[in-house]
Amino acid sequence: MLLVFGELYMELIDSKGCLEVEPGGPLLRQALAARAVGARTRFLGRVGRDGFGRGIRKIGQERELEWVLQEDGDHPTSLCFAGDPPVAYRAADAFLEPPPESFFEGGRVLHAGAWAFGMDPGRTTAAEVFREGLHQGLALSLDLRSARWALRADLEEVLRPFLPLAYMKTDAEALEALALRPGELFQWANTVLLFAPGKVRRMTLFDEQDSKLPRGRSSDEVYGRFLAGVSEGRDPDDALAAALKRPPHSTRKKDA
Repeated sequence: MLLVFGELYMELIDSKGCLEVEPGGPLLRQALAARAVGARTRFLGRVGRDGFGRGIRKIGQERELEWVLQEDGDHPTSLCFAGDPPVAYRAADAFLEPPPESFFEGGRVLHAGAWAFGMDPGRTTAAEVFREGLHQGLALSLDLRSARWALRADLEEVLRPFLPLAYMKTDAEALEALALRPGELFQWANTVLLFAPGKVRRMTLFDEQDSKLPRGRSSDEVYGRFLAGVSEGRDPDDALAAALKRPPHSTRKKDA
């Protein structure tokens, strides 16, 4: 099973003068992509007791995610206003509390985003969840997106006990923001997927390989599908190949 935890928010997007509201966050997109190819996926998050929170819960239920969803009566669901740069208002998800022990049952891969490690009290919870994941022998994964709240030293400090991770997703923007050289990524994770427009580079200590992204498939969808594969016991190379492969419409895999 794939276990995911961290940020949950609504994205507010200006579309030709109209404001569109969509359940957002890379982790939710990745979790839904993993579930779409049949991987059992459990998501730990926190939302407000409001319409945005109910909307997030509904889409997860419709896509058959296993929610471990906390409701916050004091803080609203977090929001992210799309733009350049985007503006985020962290609220309920920044107050994520430790999950019950049952959250970890059946897990093989535990995945989070860098945002979860950004501010307390959620930061402490994120470290506790990673620590318990290690204790239970789970492979740890991180989406190392550019985190505007953090300096590199902040992120290294909180993640140091867990490095190198098993898997990591990142891109050039994150490397620039955190002043990381690509060669340093081997200190962060054993397998790194470095995304650029139209392609992904799989990097390990011994090998690098570039692949094209299928047309219309986002980096979040590919990484979610990759996590689905490794959570089902596939070799990372095979999991990435499957994530990049577009099945024929007539033989599209249905949810389990």
